[in-house]
Amino acid sequence: MAETPSTSRSRSKATVAAVAALVVIVAFIAGVLAGVAGDRLYLFRTHQFFPRRGMEFATRRIVDHLDRDLHLTAQQRTAVQRILDQHRAHMQSIMTGIRPQMRQEIDSTNAEIEKVLTPEQRAQFAPMRMHMGSRRGHGPR
Repeated sequence: MAETPSTSRSRSKATVAAVAALVVIVAFIAGVLAGVAGDRLYLFRTHQFFPRRGMEFATRRIVDHLDRDLHLTAQQRTAVQRILDQHRAHMQSIMTGIRPQMRQEIDSTNAEIEKVLTPEQRAQFAPMRMHMGSRRGHGPR
């Protein structure tokens, strides 16, 4: 059975459409993967893996880890969570008092380093300077 020109064109158009659809799907998946990778890289570089409530998230992870390894009862899990919450609040209040002293020490360290650098090195050092907190003002950097 011989193909007519319109049949071969229809198949050709269908093939082109299928390839185009496949290219769009692959591009979409690649974009999603690149976006996720970029997001993780940004969070890693800015030390923001944990949101503002990072300590709460960390205590939940600790409780989950202990529960998984020690097979805690419901009462033990609640007690451990309460203990961690109490100490977390105390640790945060300690950090609030220490943070200004740490900022001053870091600034002093940066100033001393700058004194031994050439002007060109200072320009390169500027983005590398040690900082207290992330760019948004929370979390270690």
